[in-house]
Order: sequence, then structure tokens, then C-alpha cells
Amino acid sequence: MWRTLGQQSSIEQFSRSIGEDTVHHAYLFVGPAHTGKSTLAVDLACALNCDADEKPCGTCHSCRRIIEGKHADIIITTPGTPVDADDPNGTSEDGQPGRSIRLGHIHNLQHISSLPPFEGKRKILIIDSADRMTDEAANCLLKTLEEPPPYITWILLAEDENRMLGTVVSRCQRIDVRPLPAGQLEQHLTDTLKAPPEKAHLLTAISQGCTGWALSALTDESVLAGRSARIESIIQLIYMGYGARFDLSRELDTQYKKDRATTLETLDGWVTWWRDLLVTKGGCVDSIVNVDYVNDLNEQAGRLSMEQVRESIRKLDEARENLDLNVIPRLVFDSLVYSIPHISRPPSETGTPKGALQDKNVTQ
Repeated sequence: MWRTLGQQSSIEQFSRSIGEDTVHHAYLFVGPAHTGKSTLAVDLACALNCDADEKPCGTCHSCRRIIEGKHADIIITTPGTPVDADDPNGTSEDGQPGRSIRLGHIHNLQHISSLPPFEGKRKILIIDSADRMTDEAANCLLKTLEEPPPYITWILLAEDENRMLGTVVSRCQRIDVRPLPAGQLEQHLTDTLKAPPEKAHLLTAISQGCTGWALSALTDESVLAGRSARIESIIQLIYMGYGARFDLSRELDTQYKKDRATTLETLDGWVTWWRDLLVTKGGCVDSIVNVDYVNDLNEQAGRLSMEQVRESIRKLDEARENLDLNVIPRLVFDSLVYSIPHISRPPSETGTPKGALQDKNVTQ
């Protein structure tokens, strides 16, 4: 039983390959975060090791072991995976936790791939965030992909294949993992998971078809609270004076050093907000993502020019690129908050909220 939602063409392709014994030695799953790449990879690992006629069954010994994360032949490597006993936190060369897939990670996987399966039919080596491999790691992996052992299947997961070494991409069979259409996701939330219709509609809109995020938000209120905090931070940033802006930059810098992924989620939330301002000014209200903040969007869109909105989106994209290029984070955040246009606070609001990055309860 495939647990992945909305990837039927890929599932059919895998089923044919398994039935015809034409499984590729390496796959590259490409798609946005939270669209089910990891679930699809684990499902494929189950199918390749399943003992039943209909693969994957999800109930045989092999499938259960894989789903529970206990199977000896299914290895998942992430940027935070320790390289050795001296690297318990998976820190990168600059001391930052979990920022990249490094040469040591690939050396470990190469050693594992040299050994035959221990308890299953096939070894599955999964590299999460493969688009965050260092150049050294990518070149090292390339040699393995060129001459793979017959009992190994590599699965690379990436959000942006353009950040990967082209020769690595060319050695893999590319699989698109797309967001689930809104109608299908909302129906799944209401009919299968019994979510209230209002909440299902909200989660469908703000998840943008990313099923993993929607399912997490349905069961964990902190996910919605974190998203609310990110939206509130960009709403208030537009009203802030420069002193408060640079205080926020310092908060972002501190947070980035402790938790890169959460800070990048904040920037992604800001991009979505400015995109919503763009479509609001264009009159395309049906395309708004943050449907529970329509009043704020209308108020700010009415006081910002189209050029200001477009330039802010460009500055946010530039900030992400600079962080990827290892520009000093504090400089990136200072430049970003300085460039965001300023408008005066509405008469109904006074003061500037403290702790703009702290979680707040979501309004529904």
C-alpha cells in the first residue's frame, strides 16, 4: 500500500519497474518541501523489499521494519547526520549544525554500499537535501553512481536540482514530486481525516498543496502558531522604524546560527506575504495564500506601490541567494530589513509588538 498522496504517475512507474525488474540504480526526487518526497522514498524502499505479491503491502515483516525506521538495509542521511563519533551533532566545517551533506557522509555511504544486504533484498541509500551537498561530496558520489553495485538503489531528495552538480543529476532518473491539487487535498482532509471544513479549507490554502505541512498542522497546533508568528513578523516589519528593524535583524542572525531551517522558513513566509500583496494589488484575490489575513493584505496593498512590492520580492530572493553563498548572515539580514519599504501604522494600532519572531496563536 503506497502511503504517498497525489503522485500516482510516479507510483505506477515504480510498480511497472519492479514488476519488470528494471529498477533504476539511482533516482532523484525533486519537489518543494513537505510534498511527500521522504514518504515516497520510504514507500519505494518498502516496495523493493516487500515479501508480498502486491508491493508494498505495508504489513509484512520487511515493510513494518522499514516504516518503523529499524531496517538495517535502509539508510537515510541528512545534513544533520553525524559523520563519526567525533561529530555527534552533525556539525559542518564552519561549526553550523546540519548545513550540508559533506564528504564524510558520502564516504560512510560508500562503505555501506560495498557490503551486501544484511536483512533485505536490496539496500536503499537515501540522501535527504541532496541539493545541499558540498562540491567535494558531489564529486565523490559521482564516482559511486557511475559504477553502482547491483544490489543498491540510491534515492536523492532535492528541492532545487539547479544547485546540484549536473553530472550527478544526469546519472539519476528524475522524478517530479508535485504539490497536491487543492481540491484533492481539501477532500482528503475532510473525508479521510475528518477535519472541520473551515480548518480544511484554511490548511489547503496556506499549505499550497504541500501535504506534509497540512497534515502536520492538522495534528500539531504549534505548526500553525509558528506560521502565525512568521506572518506577524513581516506585517510588523513594514511598520517598524529602523531601530526596531535592526533589532529584528539581530534576532534573525541569532536564530539562523541556532536553527538555519527555521530562519529560512521565516524568509519563505515573507516571500509568500509579498506575493500575496502582489496578487492583491492585481485583483487576483482567489490566488491569495494567507486567506486569514485578507484585511491586513488589503490595508498594506493599498499603501504600497507595485514597484515597491516587486522590489521587496527581489530583495528577499537576493537574501536567500546570499545566504546560500555563505555571505555573513548579519549583513544579509541588515540589508534586507533596511530595504523593506516603510509605511505608517494604521490609526487603530499603536506601539510595536515585542518579540516578532516568537510564536503566537493563530487566528481562525
